[in-house]
Amino acid sequence: SIDHTERLLSNLLLWAVSQKGQIKLRPVEIDLNSFSSQIVDLHQLEASQKNIHLSNLIAKDEKVFADGNMLSTILHNLISNAIKFTSQGGKVEIKSERSGDWIAISVTDTGKGISQQNIERLFKAGEKFKTTGTANEEGTGLGLILCKEFIELQGGKIWVESEEDCGSTFYLILPTNKKV
Repeated sequence: SIDHTERLLSNLLLWAVSQKGQIKLRPVEIDLNSFSSQIVDLHQLEASQKNIHLSNLIAKDEKVFADGNMLSTILHNLISNAIKFTSQGGKVEIKSERSGDWIAISVTDTGKGISQQNIERLFKAGEKFKTTGTANEEGTGLGLILCKEFIELQGGKIWVESEEDCGSTFYLILPTNKKV
C-alpha cells in the first residue's frame, strides 16, 4: 500500500510538472547497455519474486542521445509493467535495434497481453485506464502517460503491439545523436 501510494504521488508530481512545462530537457549521450543494465538490476528482485526471467539484451556500445532522468523513468515504468502483467515463470526482455540515426528500444513480456480496445486507451490522459497485474499488483494509471510525454519531449515515439494471452512489446524510438 505504501509503495503504491509512493508511486502514485511520484507519478502525479512528474506529470504535473511536465504539464506546466517546467521540466528542463537535458539530453546527453548515454551508453544504453550499461544504463539499462542498472535499471534491470533494480528490478531483478521484483522479477525473481514471480520467478520471471528478466534479461537485458541491449547491444554493447549502443549509444542514445536522451535525457537520462526521463529515460530512466520510462524504462522503470515499462519494465515494472512487464513484470506486473507477466505470470509466474514468464520472461521479460529489453532489446535495441539501430536504424540509421535512431535506436528502437523494446520491452517484451510473455504476459497476459492487452486487448485492441484497451491499447487505444493506454496513452490517453483522460482515460484513467488501470488494470491489476497477474498477482493483483496495482498501478497508478499514470505511468504510460508519463512515458509518452517524456518520449515525445525528446522527439521520439512510443507504441505497443500486443495480443491477449500472448504478451506485449512496448517500443520507443530515440535519436543516436543530437543532430537528429
